[in-house]
Amino acid sequence: MRIKATIILATILFSALLLEFPCRAFAENYSTKTPVVSSKTYSWQDKIKRGGMNIISSPVEIARQIQITSEEKNLAQGWTVGLLEGLGQGFLRFGAGVVDVVTCPFDFPKEQKAPLIEPEYVWEKPGVKYSS
Repeated sequence: MRIKATIILATILFSALLLEFPCRAFAENYSTKTPVVSSKTYSWQDKIKRGGMNIISSPVEIARQIQITSEEKNLAQGWTVGLLEGLGQGFLRFGAGVVDVVTCPFDFPKEQKAPLIEPEYVWEKPGVKYSS
């Protein structure tokens, strides 16, 4: 039983790596962004809320990235490159949410319980806004 769980975990991690590398290769906007340094101090309640919201909203990354890529490039790239980028970013957002929830009482991995990924929430990404 233990070997089966190890194989499943290794498969999930390997799949995540396979999805992440193509997404980074096609995402030229990653290299042009400067890191945002947050001066806000977060509490453990902020961290658990952010983690829960990122877990729940991680599938939105797929649709959001398809939309952003389609508007910036074209529809074909939106449904191919954007789909791959969205899958990778959704997986990263889900993972960051899990880490936030599990480590909410600690200052791990950053000081002041700061967000692991930027933007802090999926709806803060650049692109079309549906509300004012």
